[in-house]
Amino acid sequence: MIKTFMLALSLALLAACATSPVPSSEADPVPSSRLFAFQSPTQGDSTLVVTRDKGFVGGGCNTTVSIDGRRAAEIGTGETAKFRVTPGEHIVSASSCGSGLKERETTIKGGNTKKFRISIDSSMSMDLSPTMQ
Repeated sequence: MIKTFMLALSLALLAACATSPVPSSEADPVPSSRLFAFQSPTQGDSTLVVTRDKGFVGGGCNTTVSIDGRRAAEIGTGETAKFRVTPGEHIVSASSCGSGLKERETTIKGGNTKKFRISIDSSMSMDLSPTMQ
């Protein structure tokens, strides 16, 4: 009985340490000092929004976001960044403190917005995934 309780408590504590989603509309904007590229208007003016989940896991490190191999921003927990890109295909990537590199291909039409979220689980495994938030 005690072993079962301790196992359940351990799992609950680990789950509590994972990051939790935050809608881009509620996230803090990345300060301009950590935005490096894709901030100027472009032909067709499409927007990529990248939001990092809130949470303790990985909180000591910013996540580097790159677009088409070009460093675009350093994003902290609970922050969001908007990037202005040309319509077409792009590779969005994220890397953070030993969590490896995650890349996603996306195609965006002129005038449209695509959103991605960065999450890190309790084992420091990072994911970059499309989102509606």
